[in-house]
Formats: sequence, structure tokens, C-alpha cells
Amino acid sequence: MSGNYEEHANEALKRFAEKDPAARYHLVNAVEGRRIERVLDLGCGAGQELLPFLERYGAQCVGIDIGDELGRVTAETFGGETRANFVRSSGDRLPFAAESFDVVLCRVSLPYMNNRATIAETARVLKPSGVLLLKTHSPRFYFAMLRERLPSMNPKMLAYPLICLAAGVWHSVTGKQLDKGIWRGKEIYQTHAFLKSELTKRGLRFDGRLPDDNPLTPSYRIVKATGDAVVSALGIILVGAEYVS
Repeated sequence: MSGNYEEHANEALKRFAEKDPAARYHLVNAVEGRRIERVLDLGCGAGQELLPFLERYGAQCVGIDIGDELGRVTAETFGGETRANFVRSSGDRLPFAAESFDVVLCRVSLPYMNNRATIAETARVLKPSGVLLLKTHSPRFYFAMLRERLPSMNPKMLAYPLICLAAGVWHSVTGKQLDKGIWRGKEIYQTHAFLKSELTKRGLRFDGRLPDDNPLTPSYRIVKATGDAVVSALGIILVGAEYVS
């Protein structure tokens, strides 16, 4: 598991470095014209998606992930950069003060998290008028995975997308996520209807699609409603999380 995390993070960083400028900066371009001081990345991996916000805005960038290798992987990406910090934590219990961030990134990490709790926590830490840049897995993602793996006739490879689809159906029907036994660590899909319902409850609304949007992995710009902001004078407050860099 340890090696898989580091391998995945480094591969993601390599792919990011190979992107053309338009693709590399499409997230930072989605918030152009705004004052961006603090950015949070949920399920940050190597933290590569934070780099453009650091480069263009000089923003204070914070990444969270649950991998034990988080500090080692991100140190290779950011070196001694003091404006980039990483915390070992999960999206369903964010260790930050309310209304701490101008932008939250959640790029295909929601499928691995408790969906309702993570959306609620994201809304809590976003400032009024803050932006969530969300990319998810639709049900079609797992059907495509199943079609791709079918020629192998490998039971283990075929079981994974089927388990994820079953977990997604259970979640859609019951509102509960399975997280024990074979379900532990498995993904679930997100439908547009589910997202709209949960976002609306938390004062968030869809505000368009991003350039990397597609039927398998929809990509959204989401905005928090304006309200009376009561921001802690202490700024970002860490509570019960492991600060790693």
C-alpha cells in the first residue's frame, strides 16, 4: 500500500509536468480575477495541482491526504517552499477553522471519501463566494473500466469495478456508504442529481463545467453563497491532525 501511494503520486506529478500550459493552468484560470490567498487540495497526492496557485498568486497552499508517505512525496515537489504545507488528515473531518480558504480543490478524490461529510466540511471551510473545483467519477467510469478489463477474464480485475458499482448503488438507495470488509477503501460514483442535492443543502451551487469535463469524470466549478463572513483571527487552525511539512 505504501509503495502504491508513492508510485501513484509520482506518476501523477510526471503527467502534470508533461501537460501543455492550457491544461496545466486550467484550474487557476477558473478562478481568474479573484483574490486568492489560501488554497486547499483534498487528496493532494504529490500536491501538483497546487503549483499553479503558488506560481501565479503566491497563495498559501495546503494539501491533505491520508498516505503515510505524504511528507516525503510532497517534499520532493515543493522543497523548502514555506507557502506550501501538508497535513495528514481526511476530507470528512477537516482540521481547519471555518471560512479559511478561497479555493478548495477536490480532483477525483471524493469517490474515495465519505461523500456527504466531505461536502459538508468543504462548505464549512470555504469563504463566502469561495470556489470548489470538483472532479468526480460518474457511474459510466466503472462501466468503462469493466469493458476495458473484460478481455482479460481476470476475476480480481473484474471484481473491482463491480464492487465499486455495487457500493455506489447502495449509497444511492440508502444514503449510506459501505466501509467494512471488501468495501473498505473502495470507491463510489457520484451522480449530478446527488451532487446538486448535497451542494444545495450546504449553500453551494454549480457555476459551470471545467475544460477537462467528460462523461466519465465530470469536472465542475462550484461557488459558495455570499454571507456574513466570520473568519477566525487565527486564520487556519489545525485540530487533531498530523502536520507533516
